[in-house]
Amino acid sequence: MLGYTLFQDGKRSVHVSTEISLSRLKIYTLIIFTLFQIIQRTTAFTIHQWTSDIWWALTSLFFGRNLKVLKDYLINYKLPDGHEGYINILLYGLMGAGKSSIINTFLSALDPHGRTMTCVMTGMNPELVTSELRSYKVAKLKFWDTAGWNAMTKPYEKPKKLLDMILEGRIPTGTNLRNFNPIFPEEYPVIPGNAIHGVAFIFDMTTLDNINADKMEQFRELQTIAAQKYVHSVVIGTKFEKLGIKEKNHAWIYEYKPLQQKFKQLSASTGMDQQCMFVVSNEWNGDEITMIKCILALYALENMIRIIDRCLKIAA
Repeated sequence: MLGYTLFQDGKRSVHVSTEISLSRLKIYTLIIFTLFQIIQRTTAFTIHQWTSDIWWALTSLFFGRNLKVLKDYLINYKLPDGHEGYINILLYGLMGAGKSSIINTFLSALDPHGRTMTCVMTGMNPELVTSELRSYKVAKLKFWDTAGWNAMTKPYEKPKKLLDMILEGRIPTGTNLRNFNPIFPEEYPVIPGNAIHGVAFIFDMTTLDNINADKMEQFRELQTIAAQKYVHSVVIGTKFEKLGIKEKNHAWIYEYKPLQQKFKQLSASTGMDQQCMFVVSNEWNGDEITMIKCILALYALENMIRIIDRCLKIAA
């Protein structure tokens, strides 16, 4: 039996048992290539391409097991006793940050055949930008998609009012959020099963430096609303690939210094703990999503579900 640590950034790691027996030769090989990777990432030493390719093949064996464990947990998840329906996860962020495409990534990563799912329309074309409150279900998970909060009329106060009502489950599915402007929110009753359990605030890692202080202040206020309602919150960064890290090194993405700097910057601006920050790819080519991109998505999702599950059990 061998326990293998998949991601680690000094404070955070996800440790999944591979549940397979390895010969001493395989173990020694794994140790050697791990040392090569450490040397390559921490020094100017460059390993020959064939060495890197062999390492990628070896790690794929172990990551495949980790992917199965993550997917099995999420697909077979059952709500604690006394709770029915779904775990509701809201994606909230600026227009074009990648909310809709992240849902596609989650659906793809959870697909039993590894197919790329494009259930949610995406794009910066005005006809494709999300304007309605929509939900998408898989197993016992339900993902809620919303309009970008900077695309609202009265963009300062309205996003806070809408978030408050969505978290409580007061806005019907299909409501056009751009046109929706209730004067008295309490006139809209809570819809059974629509209350939100967790919210993922989505940020484009490539445009983070361009977000001004006013928008960051708005984000802090939105995050405060979620905290006051005891809704678990995380940050998910998108388009991290454009920071320069190669896909074969995505398994160590949380060790990547440019990403750590982005998280540190975001934490300083918002007050959120860096341990609540993740990255999920919202870009891929072809009909299949790669294994590492699946793992990154399910790692973030599993962290949310486990914390929400504990909260539900305490509240029961």
